[in-house]
Amino acid sequence: MPLHFLVSYLVADHAFVNSYKLKDLEKLNYWKHFIWAALVFLAFTFDSLLTTSLGILLFAAAVAGELGVLYLRKVLADDFVEVIAFGYFLLLSFLSRDLFENSYVTTQFCWYLLGMLLATVGVTYFFRKGVVSRVEKDSVGISERLALYIFTFAGLFEWLAIVVLAGILYRLFFSKTGKIEWLLSPILGIGFSLLWLFIMRGVF
Repeated sequence: MPLHFLVSYLVADHAFVNSYKLKDLEKLNYWKHFIWAALVFLAFTFDSLLTTSLGILLFAAAVAGELGVLYLRKVLADDFVEVIAFGYFLLLSFLSRDLFENSYVTTQFCWYLLGMLLATVGVTYFFRKGVVSRVEKDSVGISERLALYIFTFAGLFEWLAIVVLAGILYRLFFSKTGKIEWLLSPILGIGFSLLWLFIMRGVF
């Protein structure tokens, strides 16, 4: 099943921002983020949705859903909002599945991106519950897990050891993050990448 809406949401609210900070955005930044999110949805869906009435309706529902999620972040717990958002955009992905058959963003690539997002910023989302500070960018961990994900799918397993070693050396000399993050980041990066690889081989 195509997952264009779900991937769009994760890119908009997690890939380049700290989702925990979205509830505290000032008015101008709030609307800047909303416009950014709408453009992300447009980038992933314009070639398939804007040519039919149903597609335009679903696109409008996605943009409205993003606005609703931004509001809910101010009044509900973070995890509850993420469950609602995940379910909502997964539902939209299901309803629009037939419209993305010939999308330039293929279904398989969407699944690849979803796994990449979960292995990188998804892990960081949970790290911010105690492993790293909620204001921590975690750029080192995200970059490390991104490289591990790419090399795992490419079958370049010798590079996994190189990435892990490079990550440890970088943290040792330049990073002040806790030691538990040094251990968890590569383990989860490799483990999740292998799991997602097996999932995709079973789906496609």
